[in-house]
Amino acid sequence: MSGRKKLAAIALCVAAAGAVGGAIAAQSGGEDASASVSEDGKADVVESAEEPLQACAESWNDGNTNKANVASMATAAQAENPTAYVHVGFSSVFPDRCLITVANPSTMYAQQYLQGGGTEWSLAPAWTGSVNDLDGSNLPWNAKMAKDGTIIVL
Repeated sequence: MSGRKKLAAIALCVAAAGAVGGAIAAQSGGEDASASVSEDGKADVVESAEEPLQACAESWNDGNTNKANVASMATAAQAENPTAYVHVGFSSVFPDRCLITVANPSTMYAQQYLQGGGTEWSLAPAWTGSVNDLDGSNLPWNAKMAKDGTIIVL
């Protein structure tokens, strides 16, 4: 094999190894997000499932002046280590609106809060009742609530 052919073969191997390494790094680095190539050749990033839920929590945390009162109701009658169970999701009636479900394990009391327009949160709960009456889709507790009412998505 001539020198040029050997050099071309080595360059081809190096380029192939780099492409494989880049593909492996891209797959392992972005577990929650994926990328695809659109018809115009540009990469489109698909948002992860947690991003909309995180946006709901941030909307609650930034736009709800009543969150401390919600936290105190959600942890009432709990002497030590007060815990509120929280589900962050979307309303089945208004799918573009965030729905926050907060439950108290001591009192079995639950409330749901529906996001208004934009980042606005109503002071009145959208639903109040027993934890046993909650729809099953609201039972995967996917968040927690700090004592000040701030929601943290898990």
